Amino acid sequence: MKASPRQQRLLLDLQELDTALARLARRRERLPERAELSALAGEAAEARDRFMAAQRELDARRLEIEHVEADIAVVEQRRARDEELLAASVSSKEAQALQGELDTLARRQSELEDRELVIMEAQETTEAAFAEAERLLGEVDGRRAEIQRRIDEAEQRISRELASNAEERAGLAAEVQRDLLTHYEQLRDRIGIGAARLRGNVSEASNMALAPAELSDILAAAPDELVYCPGTGAILVRDADADAA
Repeated sequence: MKASPRQQRLLLDLQELDTALARLARRRERLPERAELSALAGEAAEARDRFMAAQRELDARRLEIEHVEADIAVVEQRRARDEELLAASVSSKEAQALQGELDTLARRQSELEDRELVIMEAQETTEAAFAEAERLLGEVDGRRAEIQRRIDEAEQRISRELASNAEERAGLAAEVQRDLLTHYEQLRDRIGIGAARLRGNVSEASNMALAPAELSDILAAAPDELVYCPGTGAILVRDADADAA
């Protein structure tokens, strides 16, 4: 394939933009904040598990208190009924039975109220544990949100750079002859680089000096003849002062 020296030099500009685009894409993928976010995942999961456990414990305490309070209410209703019956009773046997039941209900109520106090004390401890778990979860969520905000900002900056470089590349690619552009892109897809400069006797594609025979063959080729890096296969663009089209 033949291409004028100017067309070949356009490939260097195109490669520079493609390298910049690839670098930006890697930078977006490897933002240090992503590692921070990943490292925080375990701590966030632990904080959420702790919060959920504390919430379940608190719900259990509240339900237990509700059950005890319901039992106390039933006992109080029965005591009130028995006291009314006792006040209206004219039979000593009935009165004795009612009094016995009232004594039993009083003991039951006392036991329930004692149990309620124990549960309420336990609930205070549980509420403190829940509040601490909630605070820790909020702190972790806040840190995670801040890291995500930094990721979003970095991605937006990189996206703007990518868009600008892509626009510049499109304009430059339009100046390259179609068959040369297709050849360049095929090489870049296959080996990762499409074109590089030959600086002195060093190929910038491989960053290695060419053997004297290799260099001699390349320099002997016509200016519009495409030559390739022996080490990588990329197009080698020779330094030239001419700006022939």
